[in-house]
Parts: sequence; structure tokens; C-alpha cells
Amino acid sequence: MFTPKAQIQKILSGLGYYCHQGAQASFADNEIPAITFRVDNNSVNFDLDNQIASQDINVVVDIWADDSVTSSRVLSEVEEAMRAEGYRLTYSADVPQPKGCLFHINCRFITVHVE
Repeated sequence: MFTPKAQIQKILSGLGYYCHQGAQASFADNEIPAITFRVDNNSVNFDLDNQIASQDINVVVDIWADDSVTSSRVLSEVEEAMRAEGYRLTYSADVPQPKGCLFHINCRFITVHVE
């Protein structure tokens, strides 16, 4: 079975921003912009011999920044890097933030991993 966490960490860390697997976190000033991610689904599909034929993988990525322009730029970089590795952006949203909080974009990517 393929487990994609290390691959995703490498892709997103390669962009040069603070990157952490997990949900929302507290960030130090020097860690913004930041990217957090989690694998939301990693389900297997079997062939007739009960062997793994493929896996459906969904990844949730959150982008955190001090301003909207930066968060949108990082989203473009994340999408390009993930697409280069076979992941397709299926959703992205600017999450409303209370005054004084970080700008936040939530997005989701899917891929099918074939054994």
C-alpha cells in the first residue's frame, strides 16, 4: 500500500515555506506564510485476485499568510507543484477570518495511485 504523506511533505516543503502535517497550528512570525496538510482519504481498489490495483487519494492543504495577495500567490505555487506530481486541484476557498487573524485558503487535491 502506498502512503503519500512523505511525498506530499516533500512537494510542499520544496516551495520554501514552513510546512507541517496536521491541522491549524500556531505559527511563529518567521513561519508565515505557512502550509499545513493532511491526507483526507487513502482508499484502496482491488483487482480480481484481491490485490491492490489502485488507490484514491485526497489531500487537504491549508495556506496561511498575512495578506490575501500572498495567500493567493502561494495557492498558485502549491497547485503547480501538486499538478506536476499528478494531483488535481478539486476545490479551493478563501476562508473568512476575524479581524487580526491570518488569511486562510483551504484547498483539496485528488489523485489515483496505480500499483
